[in-house]
Amino acid sequence: MTPPRPSYASLAARAGLLLARFDGAVMRVESTRPIAEGAGARHALAPATWAALQAWCFTGERFALATLAQGPPAERAGLVEAFSRRLDGSDQLAAAGGALAGLLLRLRVKGQDAMWWRQRQPSDPWDAGYLIGEPQALRAFRPRRATLMVAEPELDGAALSEAVQTLAANSAGFHQPVRLLVLGRSIDARAWSSTPSNSVAITEIAWPSEAVGPAASASTASASR
Repeated sequence: MTPPRPSYASLAARAGLLLARFDGAVMRVESTRPIAEGAGARHALAPATWAALQAWCFTGERFALATLAQGPPAERAGLVEAFSRRLDGSDQLAAAGGALAGLLLRLRVKGQDAMWWRQRQPSDPWDAGYLIGEPQALRAFRPRRATLMVAEPELDGAALSEAVQTLAANSAGFHQPVRLLVLGRSIDARAWSSTPSNSVAITEIAWPSEAVGPAASASTASASR
């Protein structure tokens, strides 16, 4: 089936993605807390949590909200860091085999961003980072590619509430899915919505009690940046 032909404005927006960069006003690459050195494959210790995160990310909604409130803080942070780096192509970049191969991978990802006719694949790198909570930047945010935002426990509650409302309100104009993962707290999206009908469904990601071990090491290299 031939995909619908986009408008001129849509084509111009897609072409602009070739120049778009990781939005550092909305997200930071690194966590605000140190991620301890340890096992990189955190999903081996909490496979159900990893699988639940993956399933949630690939749901069909433009914007989706989830909480991961349980689990030892350091290990929870380590798993989310490892998951983010898998999602944003860091693992692909590390396995590329040298600077030239890494550059070619980045160029290929950039080219794919502009291909309006191409269906997004599960292996395509996302943008992933830790939510800063700057209101003006969030209001202007439009995802250049599928995006995972992680709200750490230290993020101010009012800033988090405004982020949920802003992303939900703007999501109709998103051309790529956006996921907001809230760590270390339970939330009530209905209390944060401008109207009851505008509330956002919340997915609660469970942490198995038997999943214990050292946290993953941080990695800031990504094929998506």
